Amino acid sequence: MADPLLSRSAGLLARQAGALDDACAIPFVQQVTDGTLTDGALARYLLVEEAFVLTASRVLGRVVWDSPTWDELLPHARSLTNLVTDQRDYFAGLRGRYPVDPAQAPAVLDRARVLTDVVLAQVTEGGRSAAVVGMYAAETMYARWCTAAAAVDAPRQPDLQVWVQLHAEPAFLAQVDALRDDVDLIGSEVPDADLDRWYAAVLAAEVEFHAVAVG
Repeated sequence: MADPLLSRSAGLLARQAGALDDACAIPFVQQVTDGTLTDGALARYLLVEEAFVLTASRVLGRVVWDSPTWDELLPHARSLTNLVTDQRDYFAGLRGRYPVDPAQAPAVLDRARVLTDVVLAQVTEGGRSAAVVGMYAAETMYARWCTAAAAVDAPRQPDLQVWVQLHAEPAFLAQVDALRDDVDLIGSEVPDADLDRWYAAVLAAEVEFHAVAVG
């Protein structure tokens, strides 16, 4: 039974605390945090993460499309703008510096597609609510582990440090807060069981997705 004293987002995070802890303790996160991620792993990560930025852009585009007011639309439009400008430029600038063997790249991308498949299937099923919850899962994970990693003085590649810091800064955390606020507005016609299912499925896919970089 839902706790009436908790908002929908707070209740969701409370119920999914263990899954979020597990997702933030994966080898990829540990290696980024302690500065032991290899250049090869970073190259694979950049390849698959750039591909997922396209998926995230499509999902936020769906959220924008289904936002009937300026207050609901603008936070996600700002996030979408960041994805298709700053983040896309970040990846474009690093392609030549961290190449993946062209013979191996298709298999790497195919393994990492699990995250895209889960997110897009959920959006097809649950529309705007599923899109918001799925993105909230991904971004709460990144806000948690990147904030923690940014506080650790470790010998990371400078390009990786930029990426970590990007997800620990107020602009990104404000985007996570906007998703949180949107989760709070999801109506009672969408049961907590759906929120839990969507959130947990994205975190599980995130674990598989990041394993592609390190394993």
